Amino acid sequence: MKKIILLLTITFGLSLLSNSQTKEIKPKGVFKEIDVARHNEAIEILNGEDNILKQQIVDSILKNPNFYNPPVIYALSRELFSQDKKDDAIYWFYIAQLRARYDANLCMDNSAKQAVSALTGEYGPDINRYAFQDIDKLEKTVAKVVDFVRTNEENYDHRWINLHGMDAVLADNKSKKKELSQPKDTWAEIKKKTVDDYYSGFIEYVKSEK
Repeated sequence: MKKIILLLTITFGLSLLSNSQTKEIKPKGVFKEIDVARHNEAIEILNGEDNILKQQIVDSILKNPNFYNPPVIYALSRELFSQDKKDDAIYWFYIAQLRARYDANLCMDNSAKQAVSALTGEYGPDINRYAFQDIDKLEKTVAKVVDFVRTNEENYDHRWINLHGMDAVLADNKSKKKELSQPKDTWAEIKKKTVDDYYSGFIEYVKSEK
């Protein structure tokens, strides 16, 4: 199982700010431009106890998945899993993970990239255990995940991940404005490589198990 978890996790080896800690930080300088209030509210609802509100936000996310950042989709996957919609949970969990990897590859702050492994560690254990019980079904699911990410545009701010890094913690209002992401003309290439690497890594694992 450790081998499986490592396959679908980016490991960075440094400490990371949790979602709750990033909410407590008041962004300064260029980081003020990153608006994650709507996304944080969705996560709070999904992690809360109001089942009516939960279902409302679940329906909203499923209707407009491209408008929510990966932490929201991770939280969605856990809620679906708890509703015994386990196959749907797997699908959205790996979409969240793949998009989070893409966002990490766009990010200029290496310390922030740990968000991927932290989120996977928070939301992934139960889903991964269930998913890898049926490799053939998982293979089909991951193919659908890759197709979704390749063919859908993200309509959220990729810079959410920068709020998980030390640059955001250390910034002040006098900090010189800096680029938080890779140049936009490289995004398509970065996305393609991220998706291709993710899928090829998974396929190699599947081959080794057959």
